[in-house]
Amino acid sequence: MALKTISGLGVAPWLTETFDKTCRDMNLAPWQVGTMSVCGFVTLKFLVDQVSQEETLFTRLKLFVFAAAKKIPFVRNKIDAQVAEVQASFQKSLVKVPNKYTVNYSLPEKGLNATELEAELIKLRDLADPEKRLREGKVTGTIYVGGEGHQAYTEMLTKVYGMFAWTNPLHATVFPGVREMEAEVVQMTVDLFHGGCAEDACGLMTSGGTESIIMALKAYRDYGRVVRGITNPNIVMPRTAHPAFNKGCHFLGINLRIVDENKDSWRANVRAMERRIDRNTLCIVGSCPQYPHGVVDPIEDLSNLALKYKVGLHVDCCLGSFLNPFMREAGFDFPKFDFELPGVTTISCDTHKYGFAPKGTSVVMYRSRALRKHTYYVFTTWPGGNYGTPSMAGSRSGALIATTYAALLSHGREGFVKNVKKIINATRAMAKGLEKIPGLKLMAQPESSVLCWGSDVFDINRLGPLLGDKKGWDLNILQFPPSIHISVTMAHAKDEVVKQFLEDLAECTAEIMKNPNEKATGAAAMYGTSQSIPDRSIIEEIVDVFIDCQLAVPSKAE
Repeated sequence: MALKTISGLGVAPWLTETFDKTCRDMNLAPWQVGTMSVCGFVTLKFLVDQVSQEETLFTRLKLFVFAAAKKIPFVRNKIDAQVAEVQASFQKSLVKVPNKYTVNYSLPEKGLNATELEAELIKLRDLADPEKRLREGKVTGTIYVGGEGHQAYTEMLTKVYGMFAWTNPLHATVFPGVREMEAEVVQMTVDLFHGGCAEDACGLMTSGGTESIIMALKAYRDYGRVVRGITNPNIVMPRTAHPAFNKGCHFLGINLRIVDENKDSWRANVRAMERRIDRNTLCIVGSCPQYPHGVVDPIEDLSNLALKYKVGLHVDCCLGSFLNPFMREAGFDFPKFDFELPGVTTISCDTHKYGFAPKGTSVVMYRSRALRKHTYYVFTTWPGGNYGTPSMAGSRSGALIATTYAALLSHGREGFVKNVKKIINATRAMAKGLEKIPGLKLMAQPESSVLCWGSDVFDINRLGPLLGDKKGWDLNILQFPPSIHISVTMAHAKDEVVKQFLEDLAECTAEIMKNPNEKATGAAAMYGTSQSIPDRSIIEEIVDVFIDCQLAVPSKAE
């Protein structure tokens, strides 16, 4: 129709005549016209591709310059020397073995008896005395249980684990009890997150928050391809969202559009996120709360945005987990964040955090079964039979499902509400005390269990090592901007621990305030300096070395 209209207006003959005349005037042969057309098309496509990439042209040019510079022998040698120095430091701090312990570089010729094995295990369990740090409440997050009844609770879960040690939910007909427990764990969690507000809300269990997030992304990607015809997918999320989204997009081939958060509140910038949504957007992301500063993104606004553009909304409740659903019942103001909002389509929730289950379990929830089925992997032409799994893993531990089931039932609503009150009250008491310490500032008022602080007076990177080396605290050091946070758990929810935290914090801060202009030294200086290095690939090399050291046994020379 368009061509007929153009022809009727006489435009097509005019274009043909003009093109022919131009070619005659320039003495162009047909092969030259064809070559120029192809070259022009290739050049135009190259320019379009460059402009349409997620990273700006300036950013890509900067990365190219850095990559080229690192190939210069002098520069490469300097970087290698620094990385080697850092590696030696990591090796010293990470690779430790107990006294009178024999490192196993190969399988022993003869197996150990039960007494010998227990002796070795006790040495490894007590290395660095993590149980003492738990009792003192000096570790952020990590171990979420603690306080009164902790030992009896641990013994109960240990007994449950033993009852189901050899079970595997992959074989549902062999272990129907494990299948039932998994289904009930998912159903109870979906119910807590207002699954009744959706037509057929459902979920599945995974090994942790990262897998839950990746499974949600897979569902969005495959649903987008099959139902919406999206072949070049993207998601839009605030910079403060968990790196599990970055990892998932990397694995699944999804373009990731990261948007800076509001600098005054650290919450997701909804208007900025809206500007990045297009017809290829699978979903947007909000956190409740986000990990760095402990604030809750404006989930209700994000829900409205998702509905407006007909895209998904994933709410990451991995950290908030079994605090979020009980906040209002425990007497605290808390915004809507789950399936109560019509735009929320998936939620991740870690049962192994504030659900107080052993490590290795999480639940990912879906607003509908139609979306969940795109998480599954099914293969029907294998000679070994038809194969299908709901998540990444094939075989899984039925014992972890059983301990999660036991954790939820042993607490009940009453137990979780009681724990929420203790944890949130402890967090707010810490915040109130911290605000009175000269030199420190809260990055945000805690809305959940995360307390984050920084300083406008001194280099906050000096404070972490003091609290760690001098007082024994293991806290999270943050960047962009530099700050520190603690995730408050049941181990901290005691008056004496809150008091000790504030006293140690005040003492270490007062010591720094004697010379506030002094800069951090040692590892703290390296961490602070790393934030100002524009070429993040150098930092990636350092993190690679750190992971290598985590996986290393002591050298035989030692």
